[in-house]
Amino acid sequence: MLPFCTPPTSFLRPAMAAAALVSLGLGLLGAPEASAAWPNDVRLSQLGTFNGEPVTDTGATRAAYQQVVREFGAAIANRPSIARTSGLHGFDLSLNTSVSWIEDGEEGSLKPAPWERVHPDGDPNGTVFSPSLTLRKGLPLGLEGGATLGYVGGSSQTTFGAFGRWGIVEGYKQYPDLTVQVGYSGLVGNEELDLGVVDTSFTVGYTLPFGRSPGMNSAKFSPYLGAGWLKIKAAPRMSDSDREALGLREVSGFKGNKAFTEGMSPATIHIGARLQSGDVQVQAATLLTTTQDRLTPGVNVGIGYVY
Repeated sequence: MLPFCTPPTSFLRPAMAAAALVSLGLGLLGAPEASAAWPNDVRLSQLGTFNGEPVTDTGATRAAYQQVVREFGAAIANRPSIARTSGLHGFDLSLNTSVSWIEDGEEGSLKPAPWERVHPDGDPNGTVFSPSLTLRKGLPLGLEGGATLGYVGGSSQTTFGAFGRWGIVEGYKQYPDLTVQVGYSGLVGNEELDLGVVDTSFTVGYTLPFGRSPGMNSAKFSPYLGAGWLKIKAAPRMSDSDREALGLREVSGFKGNKAFTEGMSPATIHIGARLQSGDVQVQAATLLTTTQDRLTPGVNVGIGYVY
């Protein structure tokens, strides 16, 4: 075979790794199609009844709706990453799993929790589980763009997000890296709920190379921490008469919006680390979101390819 007919290894390695991760991600995201039921769909129409009995307290119904929106919004929002961008010629492809804990009620309680009221069987599992596939691509001037395709476990719903990142300070040995991220993530496929989240976060961290010898460092450890906030916007997808009967309306975390509602701009805190060895990375992070009168905890773990 002629030399020019042999694809270069530098091209094959990222292409093969990307193809493997995409195939695995699409397999996981597409697996739920085999299920005929969707036990974890959020159904706002069920707020009018519980255990077969009508619920006439529209104030309690409205509060339950807003809490579900806050916690669901926190669960589907874009996740922060390390405090360093991919670089002008780099990209990062990863398969992630996020878990957010929700308030699913106490066993034996006479008062149903908000998630119990929107759950088809009145028995949510206490978490929102979401596998996702994320791509990050480096751009000039310390910028980076990315996109995420995810699935809400046990439901007919998916999520799609996009974000931009800017490495304000990065690559200096004497200074920590500092990155700002702004993005949007939306819920896709729910017939009764329109939900979207704008995320803004600042992340500080440091990348520590290590290896067999000072001149042969092929591994990197990148701890990071940061904070930010979410702007959640949601609206019920139902007729005007059904919406009025339940006392539901559009809510928004943007103060300039006529639907502005207190509690739809929760603060976030995150801490995590990424370990990279050659072209392979593993990462893990813990997140806390201040959803009104409680903290909504979450974790995010992933494995991917860096080039």
